Amino acid sequence: MFKKKVKKVVRRKPSLQGWLEALLFAFVIVMPIKNYTFQNFNIPSSSMEQTLLIGDYLIANKLKYFFTEPHREDIVTFKHPTDPVEPEPRENYFKLIGPLFWDKTKWKFKWHEKKNIVKRVIGLPGDTIELKNKKVYINGELFQLDYEQYIDSRIVPRDAGRITWEDKFMGSRDNFGPVVVPENSYFVMGDNRDVSGDSRYWGFLDRKYITGTPVLICFSLGKPPIKNIKTYYYNRNRRVKSEFRWNRICKFIK
Repeated sequence: MFKKKVKKVVRRKPSLQGWLEALLFAFVIVMPIKNYTFQNFNIPSSSMEQTLLIGDYLIANKLKYFFTEPHREDIVTFKHPTDPVEPEPRENYFKLIGPLFWDKTKWKFKWHEKKNIVKRVIGLPGDTIELKNKKVYINGELFQLDYEQYIDSRIVPRDAGRITWEDKFMGSRDNFGPVVVPENSYFVMGDNRDVSGDSRYWGFLDRKYITGTPVLICFSLGKPPIKNIKTYYYNRNRRVKSEFRWNRICKFIK
């Protein structure tokens, strides 16, 4: 006699169960990798030209500063100090876990984190930083290397500046300070000094916001580098054709 074959019944997971498992996987597996090892992101502005260009797709090492402190001239990634910690308007969102929120008005999930940006460490804790006619002075000595760039020939006098920190007048873009970097903080600047929104404008960078350092440009697709201030303002209001930069594929960042 032949045994009757029993048809195997494959039970499908309820859609909610599958969704919950995917979410759990994201937090248990993906989140630790993203938060503590490496991160990929792209450069959206020209503030770090010519070192980093608009459209550079980078990989950042997030482990480095678990073991060491940032050094002068390090390029660091960090959470922008002035960005809101939670999505706004706050009453429209319910916090679930970590950076995951529920949008009560649109009835959907929202992932919210402070924006990651990139600058170069100029001032270390205890340093006195001052800018005179665009030039940076650290503890009274001129600090000038080959990576900084100036695309605006004008020099904004100190008295014509509008930079204030907590209602205290700090000077202008080109004539700023002096300021003393406090403990556990850093003074950071973009290499493209004339168009960089950096510590001159929003203050010192707290150590806790530093997330890593970019190590590799995977590939690069973006606008041509800005050569002068007129082009900078002109390009902000129009579409500029992007170009693929073959010479920046898998390029290590110094």
